[in-house]
Formats: sequence, structure tokens, C-alpha cells
Amino acid sequence: MVEESSGAKGNITNHEAYTAHYRETTEIDRAQCEVGGTAFPIGGQERLDMGMFSDSIEIRVVGGTQEFNPSDLSTALEFKYVKNTNYLRYRPDDKDSKYHEIADDIERLGTLSGHIDCRCVVFSNYDLFRRDRDADAKQRLLELADQSGVTLQFVLPAPLQSSS
Repeated sequence: MVEESSGAKGNITNHEAYTAHYRETTEIDRAQCEVGGTAFPIGGQERLDMGMFSDSIEIRVVGGTQEFNPSDLSTALEFKYVKNTNYLRYRPDDKDSKYHEIADDIERLGTLSGHIDCRCVVFSNYDLFRRDRDADAKQRLLELADQSGVTLQFVLPAPLQSSS
């Protein structure tokens, strides 16, 4: 089911005609990117990177933005790409740190209902935990994910083996 608000602002002359194709849609892909809406506990302006929905998905178009019903959500995913960062340090007070960005994603996923499978996947072009002193950051994030009911996965390159 699709509901159109026609309250969009911008340069589209007839916004309802522009979005009319939503009403004519008979099938909606269960996998959607940038998932959210005012009914989500993550905030009306925040979006999940990806969501998988049940077969009975309902979408509303409000002001030109798709809004989903959180009760239709079965899996929520956040992806974090950590580029050109050699190590992931435990810096909970540094709001600009990669650690904090990952922790924020985990906490946001943790606000979703218990029936939703929540996952945070962290990618990097470096092995972020190759130094022993960075193990604390990994352990703290894993603990936060466990407390929040979130599956946390790191996709990192294999550690380099030292040649003797």
C-alpha cells in the first residue's frame, strides 16, 4: 500500500503525477536502502543503511520521501566503511573518532524492536586491530553490540605475517 502526501516542496510542477507510479506498483522489493520514517525510534530524519522487510511491506510517500512501517522490518543493517585509518582506538569521548561513529550505529540499531535482526558490518582497508593496544576498542564495541542486541561483524584484510 502506498500513500502520497503531495506536500513536497521543490521544482516538480505536479508532484502527485511524479509519484503516481508508486500506487501502480504491485510488488515492492523486500530489500530497501535508506530506510526510515517518523514512526521509527531512530528519529524521523535518520535512515538505516539497509532494511529487509516482511512480505506485507507498506510504504508511505511523505513530501517525496519514502516512509516505512517499523513493524514490517525484519532485518536492519548499518554499514561503516573505515578508510585510511590504520588503527581503531578506544576513544569514547572523541565525537569525531571512528570508534564513536561505529558505537553510534550500534546504539541506533539497539533502539529497534526486539523482533528485528540488527547487524552492524564494519569494513576497512587496514587490519584495525593488528596492535595489541587496540584490542580494547574491539572488545568494547563487541560488548556494546551484545548489550544492544546487535550482531557486529568486522570485514578486514588478513593480518600480515612477518617474514623471518
